[in-house]
Amino acid sequence: MRSTGKGVEVIDEKAGMSRRSVLRTAAAVGLGANAAPAAALVAAATSRKRAHEGSDNGVHAAANFPPVDAVTATGRPFIWFEPHQDDGLLWAWKILTHHALAGRQVHVVLATDGSASRVRRALNGEVSNKYWGRHYPEREGYGNLTPMSPNAFAKARDRELKAACGPLGILPDNLHLELDWRQPKIDVPRARELITRYADQYPGAGLCTMWWGDTDPCHSALGQALRQLHLTNPARYGDCRWAVRRQQGPTTTGAVQYQLPAQYAATAHQMAKNACHAYSSWAPGQTEDDGMYAIGLHSVGTDLTAVKNGQPNWIIHTP
Repeated sequence: MRSTGKGVEVIDEKAGMSRRSVLRTAAAVGLGANAAPAAALVAAATSRKRAHEGSDNGVHAAANFPPVDAVTATGRPFIWFEPHQDDGLLWAWKILTHHALAGRQVHVVLATDGSASRVRRALNGEVSNKYWGRHYPEREGYGNLTPMSPNAFAKARDRELKAACGPLGILPDNLHLELDWRQPKIDVPRARELITRYADQYPGAGLCTMWWGDTDPCHSALGQALRQLHLTNPARYGDCRWAVRRQQGPTTTGAVQYQLPAQYAATAHQMAKNACHAYSSWAPGQTEDDGMYAIGLHSVGTDLTAVKNGQPNWIIHTP
């Protein structure tokens, strides 16, 4: 602990990081002061991992960015239509980071509010969860917020997505949450409306979403809508791609593993691993407008592990 002239600054000796620095980091991604404990744990874990693996000047080799940084986007827009708040990281992290690192203006458009997830009942302590067990909201410090409403739950999922986009190279202004339009689910007509609206706003943009044969109806609705637009008007909707779940990729006709250029591969993987922290952070809030609840970890923990391990993404280039 030491005085800084602006109050007392607490130093985490293991992480080599001040509490004030952690608070600034948490505030920068819109998590609020309640996320500081989770951020400190992440920082400490990262510090210990680097010390164990060895580094030069405290920087792991995988963290060295290519000459074109993801935040200096000048190229043609690329739009990812996200069914739920974690799908881009799970099924398209290589696609998103590649375009960001290459200088494209990567946009993420959220198509649903994500409130239909069964994790909401787990957080309310109504059912058990395989990654957590049973929640006890009063004991865990968020009993005043339960039962968590669908709207409050959607806000919490939005916070995870916001926190994940930065590490993936997506600027805050390029995340479109569609707050006044979205619903818990989406069908093909609404998906066509959404895609058309953004295609009009960003003429010539590359368009990408989930495959039309996906097992999730919201995923497939977006995929079918983009496929219909491409087939009926290829001149306007020419640059279209579809991401396929890792489990479905090997057996899906036309799907191939997405290949990252060698100069981007290590950096892109590090970016994706950093983004995974957003979906694993546990720091209950005081109101429905703050706090992190590790919703992604509760819902898709196995798939987050696959991202951390660098498992492949699959893509269809032509319908």
